[in-house]
Amino acid sequence: MPFCTLVEFEWDESFGREQFTAAVGDADPGHELPAGCLSRITSIDDAGARVIEVWRSGDDARAFAEKSRPALAAAQMPAPARVVGFETTSYRVAQ
Repeated sequence: MPFCTLVEFEWDESFGREQFTAAVGDADPGHELPAGCLSRITSIDDAGARVIEVWRSGDDARAFAEKSRPALAAAQMPAPARVVGFETTSYRVAQ
């Protein structure tokens, strides 16, 4: 069953749009999604940023989180304001 993650960041004096964009850095349409990731949505506004991902499974999401932890630490990103993970009951994509 697909698994969804939602991660939210809030801007402060040490972390803003530029730092988020540099750390996430996947706005390039040619950028490959990580193994097991079915879709990714990122959003930036005046309050902060969000990353919503749909994974093949919770195991895929956890594997990516573990693998990306050192890179995020090196980017000196603050802890997210909110992290939610849940199994999806419906995942539909327009044809």
